[in-house]
Amino acid sequence: MKNRIITVIPILFFLLMQISHAQDSNFTEVTDIDVLKTKLTLHTESTNSIESNFVQEKHLWMLNEVLISEGVFLFKKENSVRWQYNTPIEYTIVIHNGVFTIVSNDKVNEFGIDSNPMFREINKMIVTAIRGDFVDNPDFAAMFLENNDQYLAKLKPTNTKVEAMLETIEIYFDKQNMEVVKVVFKEPGDDFTSIVFKDKKINSDLSNKRFLIEKK
Repeated sequence: MKNRIITVIPILFFLLMQISHAQDSNFTEVTDIDVLKTKLTLHTESTNSIESNFVQEKHLWMLNEVLISEGVFLFKKENSVRWQYNTPIEYTIVIHNGVFTIVSNDKVNEFGIDSNPMFREINKMIVTAIRGDFVDNPDFAAMFLENNDQYLAKLKPTNTKVEAMLETIEIYFDKQNMEVVKVVFKEPGDDFTSIVFKDKKINSDLSNKRFLIEKK
């Protein structure tokens, strides 16, 4: 069981990591952080569910090509999450009722979040990044930037074990509606993953059944 957990952690980070370098030059520091925090808090409190397509780009320093994946993302309060990768391979990660479920090649593996501290941290990061629920969050040191169209929150994990695997989370918000449009998970070194969300549906009626995996 221990070896399986050790194996699954890098897989999750491989799947859940995005771009930042070229875009930072367009951003300047937010002058009124309190106003931004109020906007983020109100949006977080009013967001009960998210359904979205996504395109993920994985950039590895050892490879010249970019690894591109596409799929569907679901979120439902409080912390039910489903990442369903449809191309180039089918792969699903579900977080629901305190359980991590990973489906690959018709094999289903389940891991209790509370049974492993690292799974708890990964769960926190995923939910925090997607919901934008990081205002005054002690698990992250935050920097806030903006340009004409977007806000950018740069989050640095304060947990040293997490920091060893994940350097920063960069979250891009649309200024008009405060919705997350992109998340960047940057690893130590030059590897990073970009996930762009599109065709989002906010507060649709998501059934809990969509977070359940049918075991064969």
